[in-house]
Amino acid sequence: GAAGFFIVSSAPGLVTTVLGSLGTLCVSGPIGRFVGPGQVQAADASGRFSITVDSNALPGPSGPITPAFGERFYFQAWHRDLGPNGPTSNFTNAGAVRFY
Repeated sequence: GAAGFFIVSSAPGLVTTVLGSLGTLCVSGPIGRFVGPGQVQAADASGRFSITVDSNALPGPSGPITPAFGERFYFQAWHRDLGPNGPTSNFTNAGAVRFY
């Protein structure tokens, strides 16, 4: 039942300490967040959540982004987690999508 949301960027990254979170942030540069209505999700009994993405309007820090033909974007989920010292957050592995 932990809450989480997806983030997206056109650049991969490797940041190991993000605001005390566990895990590794695998995106960098301008990062968009899927935090619109219905996009922040609670995990189901198997620990999963998902959203439908409009590939013509990916979130960006300055507004929606439409990927160019052949452009690659990196997606990752940031979610609540229970660490050794209590509640914290964590990241999933990232995935890359090339748009055609």
